[in-house]
Amino acid sequence: MAFFHGALSQPSNPPDLPGAAVDWLFRSSRLGVALWDCAVGKRGLSEECRPSWHVVSFVHSGAFVLHAQGRPAVIDATSVLMHNPGDSFRSEHPFGHRDRGSFIAIHPEALRELVAGHDPEAVEHPQALFPRPYFHGLFNACLIQRLLIRRLRVGPPPDLMAVEEIVLKVLAGVVKEARQAQGLTPVRRDPSRARRCYAEDVKALLQERFRERLQLDDIARSLYVSPYHLCRTFQEQTGVPIHRYLNRLRVREAMEMMAEGEVDLSDLALGLGFSSHSHFTSAFRKELGIPPRGMKRLKGTRMAEMVRSLDL
Repeated sequence: MAFFHGALSQPSNPPDLPGAAVDWLFRSSRLGVALWDCAVGKRGLSEECRPSWHVVSFVHSGAFVLHAQGRPAVIDATSVLMHNPGDSFRSEHPFGHRDRGSFIAIHPEALRELVAGHDPEAVEHPQALFPRPYFHGLFNACLIQRLLIRRLRVGPPPDLMAVEEIVLKVLAGVVKEARQAQGLTPVRRDPSRARRCYAEDVKALLQERFRERLQLDDIARSLYVSPYHLCRTFQEQTGVPIHRYLNRLRVREAMEMMAEGEVDLSDLALGLGFSSHSHFTSAFRKELGIPPRGMKRLKGTRMAEMVRSLDL
């Protein structure tokens, strides 16, 4: 993830960056869309990074630890990263260099215009247009963005104006969902370090074992804490129960596999740790509002129809 440093000042001419491979799929004077693959580089803490544009990054697979605003957090496929120009952060890879994903870079002026429709007062504070460095969930925006990536990678080149409109639609969805999530999350003064650590430890464990048929006792025993305390602490810190978070990891992995090609849904469900095809379908519908077969149908539609059907 150290590739953000210096990569966005000139998206029309991205440099060859150590630590990650960056593949630009779309570039304009105000927007850029790229894939990243962090397959090489240091295992320890990276150098300090400060993007020059606003960046929204989606993790497709794998995980790493983000150090921002004075504390670490496990970033995985349920996460959406948001960086303002000049935001300082570092990353490390205790799970190995397996993380890959994509990001959207947007010029500060373009983002101010977009955010003005949601929060006019935020325009007066451009460094705070993204109030937090990451959010979990935002699945509708993740799906639209993931299908856009596929469209940019395969088939004839799409109309550039249409791509810009879709990218802005994704960003609008991210901003809307993130601000709603921020408003719904209770503000807690001085949360204890131990509670934050438990939540991050659970996320780290789930990242390693989300394909397994895990039980709550398995997780609690691994962390030497009671299941009740673990459940209460995790939901306080993340806003969702552990099983919902686990299913989100599985659904994100399913989205990746389905976006890349045809798969047998029953085999996919069992391979991701769901107890049955119906369990997988229920979890998928809960996060995205459509069944897995609905995503298959979306892959064959035009982008404008895709956006209307998901109603971001």
